Amino acid sequence: MKQYIQLTNEEIKRSFKLYVIVVLVMAAIELVSVVAQVMLHEQRIKEFMQDNRATLSEALQQIGKLDYADTTSFFVFMTLIGIVFVVIYAFQIWYRDWLGETKYIYRLLMLPGRRYSIFFSKLTAVFLVMISFIGLQWCFLKVGSYLFDWSIQAEYQKSSNTNIFSSSLEEFYTTNLTNMIFVILISTMVICLIFLLVLLERSYRKVKGLIRVAIETTIFVAYSFICLYFLDQTHLLLSSEKDALFIGFVFVYMIYALWRSLRLLKWKITV
Repeated sequence: MKQYIQLTNEEIKRSFKLYVIVVLVMAAIELVSVVAQVMLHEQRIKEFMQDNRATLSEALQQIGKLDYADTTSFFVFMTLIGIVFVVIYAFQIWYRDWLGETKYIYRLLMLPGRRYSIFFSKLTAVFLVMISFIGLQWCFLKVGSYLFDWSIQAEYQKSSNTNIFSSSLEEFYTTNLTNMIFVILISTMVICLIFLLVLLERSYRKVKGLIRVAIETTIFVAYSFICLYFLDQTHLLLSSEKDALFIGFVFVYMIYALWRSLRLLKWKITV
């Protein structure tokens, strides 16, 4: 346990600066975009009034009022970038140890004790990055709503559905506990798959490794398709029962991916 905690702390410290830079850049783009879109909306209304000699009510009727959901397009884009960042980080956290000048992976593999701590320290680091990103993005959405209320004039703001996220954001950043569990579980399952693919490629190398990666990817896609098809075609189960069954399917694959990854790390990865 002590070795696991030390390795996890080391993994977090090695990636902390990059993570902070990414988060700050994303936050700046998202929050500035809210104010910028409010200003552009007001500018459009003023230009319409000048060009058409219209009153404010006529301009608002033609162009429409603005609500917070209309200004969150950049949040969706940044969320997708964040997902890509987590996926890249899941690959990078392994390959930087092999491809770096110091060949840090050899130091890790030669540590006394079981290699399980190496695997779970990296998995924990990626998981913490993912969870913290979701939490911070939720905070940015909340701050953005207050910033929207502060920057927009009352007459330009919709009186209903104010500060509601866009539909795509509501699906991802939901207060529904079941949906949040689904998001976290599916994300963790994908991370486990990435770890398994990396260890397969590192275990066999070259053509044989790529073939095994392709086979494992096919197994994952086939498993996902069969599970989703079964849930879609099963009409005898209640919605809550389908949710529980879906979570069970995710756990089954996660256990399989963890089991295979740990076996590869123990028996196939050599110094």
